[in-house]
Amino acid sequence: MAASATMTGVYVYGVVRADELPAVSADGVGDSAVELLERDGLAAIVSRLPGEFRVKRRDLNRHLQVLEEAFGETTVVHCAFGTVLASDADVETALLSERRPELESALSRLDGMVQLNVRAAYDQEALLHELVAGNTDVARLREESIRLGDAGYHQRLRLGELVAGLLDGRRAEDAERIISAVSRLSEDVAVDDPGEYDALKASFLVKRKQLDRFDERLEKVARELQPVLRFEVIGPLPPTAFAGTAAAP
Repeated sequence: MAASATMTGVYVYGVVRADELPAVSADGVGDSAVELLERDGLAAIVSRLPGEFRVKRRDLNRHLQVLEEAFGETTVVHCAFGTVLASDADVETALLSERRPELESALSRLDGMVQLNVRAAYDQEALLHELVAGNTDVARLREESIRLGDAGYHQRLRLGELVAGLLDGRRAEDAERIISAVSRLSEDVAVDDPGEYDALKASFLVKRKQLDRFDERLEKVARELQPVLRFEVIGPLPPTAFAGTAAAP
């Protein structure tokens, strides 16, 4: 469903076990109050869309705020941003009843889990210095392109191609090193497409009781990879990368 579509109905944020989430105080999408719809031991976190409401990208913040508040109280299986069902009956039947085994399995899997988002980005100057120092062709082409100035077009082109190839290889090595370093302290990993100068963008599913050990291990590998790589860690967050459930039919 496109996030900009115009809809009416019941907006669904996620699912929790009944009686584990008393209420959600955060405002929902479209400034609507957040409610709980219960069925068969499960509860859907929902709000009403006011009239012909157009869900926009900026409503993502409201969606995430609701999930984060719920996550602070209990385990949550999130629904994708923009999930809307036609009525309470659809939520109770098509989602909570018909998908109960799937939802209960996901809730069990996520009990005591958090998500950490990790980004390892290259310092471009430090990376280039290391590539020049470790590869005679890079050093030679760089010197030639500087010496030739405007006449060194082909040297600059070849240098760019060579550096891009070396970066791809280095990225694969560094990403594997980082993931391997923390793999025993995480239950799962979801890897995103990296940016041009990223070694890794990934979400790790970690037991809450393992957070300190995970942080210590990640800090160790970060020190080993300085100054070429700089790390950014966001979390703990709701584990939205690991247990989304699509809108029920």
